[in-house]
Amino acid sequence: MKKWVVPILIIFFAMVYIYQQNPMVTGQAIVHSVELLEKSSEDWGDSNPTLDLSELKGLPPENVEATLNRRQGLWYKLLNRKQWEVTLKFKGQQPTVVFDASTGKLIELYGPLN
Repeated sequence: MKKWVVPILIIFFAMVYIYQQNPMVTGQAIVHSVELLEKSSEDWGDSNPTLDLSELKGLPPENVEATLNRRQGLWYKLLNRKQWEVTLKFKGQQPTVVFDASTGKLIELYGPLN
């Protein structure tokens, strides 16, 4: 067997494994977006206005919009990476949290927080 066959097979199976990773389900994505909002407001401290996130506990479903999209970029398309965009409407504010659907890593946070 050639020396290059084993590394190629390892890379191939790793790509297949990564390509088939399942994203978070909608409920998990909504809960995770609230956690990211809470963590972000703690990290900012006094530099940015903090939100009163106490109303998020009983937020009705019509005030939550969650969309699963494919991430932009050639590398992300090859790996079939997706992202959640979760918009929460409360107290006249509409923050949107964008994060990786598989890892939960924050990509972007926009809305009244910027």
